[in-house]
Amino acid sequence: MATTPDYNQDSPPTLLAAGTLQGKAVGINPSSIRPCDGRPIFIASLSSGAALERLRGGSFGVVAVKSTADDASRVPRNPRREAQLLAKLDHPDTLSLLNAYQSDPSPTSFSTRITLFTPFYPHTLRTLLFSPSFSLDGERDAFCIVSQSLAFQLVSAVDYIHAHGVAHRDLNPNNVVISDGGRAVIIDFGIAIEREDEPTGEMHHAVGTGSYRAPELVFASRDYDPFALDLWALGATLSEFFTALELPVPPSPDSEDEFERYYRQCATPPPEPTLQRKTLFDGGASDFLLAASIFRVLGTPTSETWPESASLPNFARFTFAPFPPTPLASHLPHLEQSLALARVLAGMLVISASGRMPARTALEELKTDGPVVSPDDFDSEERRQFGGDELAEIRAGTLGKTLAAVLQAQ
Repeated sequence: MATTPDYNQDSPPTLLAAGTLQGKAVGINPSSIRPCDGRPIFIASLSSGAALERLRGGSFGVVAVKSTADDASRVPRNPRREAQLLAKLDHPDTLSLLNAYQSDPSPTSFSTRITLFTPFYPHTLRTLLFSPSFSLDGERDAFCIVSQSLAFQLVSAVDYIHAHGVAHRDLNPNNVVISDGGRAVIIDFGIAIEREDEPTGEMHHAVGTGSYRAPELVFASRDYDPFALDLWALGATLSEFFTALELPVPPSPDSEDEFERYYRQCATPPPEPTLQRKTLFDGGASDFLLAASIFRVLGTPTSETWPESASLPNFARFTFAPFPPTPLASHLPHLEQSLALARVLAGMLVISASGRMPARTALEELKTDGPVVSPDDFDSEERRQFGGDELAEIRAGTLGKTLAAVLQAQ
């Protein structure tokens, strides 16, 4: 007789963190668990149970399943801490944990595994950014509606987690998912920390992703403000709403070795290149080039403009050309400078961590532009939390339809 999986039992011994289900059975059809195309998770179908009412805008009847080895080789990634943090957070735009479980080592897995069950959201911010319609050159009204709502949601979410003492440390478009109704949700808290989790002088600097890494990480700081990292990464992510779409640059023949050249010439031709959203900063090749691209935009810092540089381990090893600061508007052609978001981005994208605009200040600044469109799948309490008393007359019911039109136009 087949045994009932732990995740389909109420409060089994393997329950690590009780989320919105409070330890009750998730109610999954085990045979429905399957890989999610293009994402490092599995998805599964719900057969019954309370989880159907706790999907918080996620796809109906479907949950995401994230299973990670709990071993020291993955530091600073800590799936156990991720589960415990998610169980504490409760915001419309942060990932909602249903339950998390731990399994002992087995013949097929030599280490303990931590498995998180959460709502599943069908779109990623990265997918939206690849849509040519998501720009002022496409459907202008749709772009303004979606971009302003998503920006407000993400700033609100970061303000919330910071107010609760949590720093994400890996904000980027791949770690933002979107519901059919237009709800933006921050996911992947695998390297997130609370203020006291890493002692000063021993903080991990190999965090963040490519073009979204703050300059203090580039120079291997082990004594940084993790909340300031999020502000920089959030600014870099939101700025990408307003950059240009470009075709990828083909590799130079001089950069290829003989095998690469032979493979390119003789292998099955690759698909035609598609437009890609340009990042504000170039983090693809090396930390040195990322720093240089930051300085080309914001200007090469001095000891006066970046006093923290004196304590950065690797800063003195490099010499950079004295780039003058350039207007952010010159790099973000689709950003209307009259919008509060233009001031928010300029406030977050500051080289000195101490000078970055806090998320709470940014949220108050965004409110000065007046009502934004709330996600269709927000309930009345989430809609009130979304705008607060100042934006009580938030428009609702149109964001999902507008988002769908933008995504279908790819």
